Amino acid sequence: MGLPNPAANDGPATAQMDALRTIARLTLRMHAAIGGQLGRELFSAPALDMLLDLYVQEDRQPISLTSLCGAASVPPRTALNTINRMVERGLLDRSPDPDDGRRVHIRLSTAGIELLDACCADLRAILWQDRWR
Repeated sequence: MGLPNPAANDGPATAQMDALRTIARLTLRMHAAIGGQLGRELFSAPALDMLLDLYVQEDRQPISLTSLCGAASVPPRTALNTINRMVERGLLDRSPDPDDGRRVHIRLSTAGIELLDACCADLRAILWQDRWR
């Protein structure tokens, strides 16, 4: 799979982040594939989809609420409720668009980034272990 050994020294922090983002992208693709086979009514995790969508962005810039709702592939009301819960838990930061007061921007909070770093590192370790079985 080309993933470095998580126990080894990866060198610069950018190499570590690239590896974690690769895991996140693979997770998004696997989740979409499973959802495509089972159907979203049986297999849906809008919070995971939105968190991973924000996490894989290279620049970590905030995105519009509308764009983030689209990443979840659920009705807007469900997406908004999920976003509100993640803001309340401190995983996301919400801010007004400085150019358009009607729009809202969402970004991962520091706590959200740390949580996803840990989740992706765990997944990376699992993939590394399974590689040698």
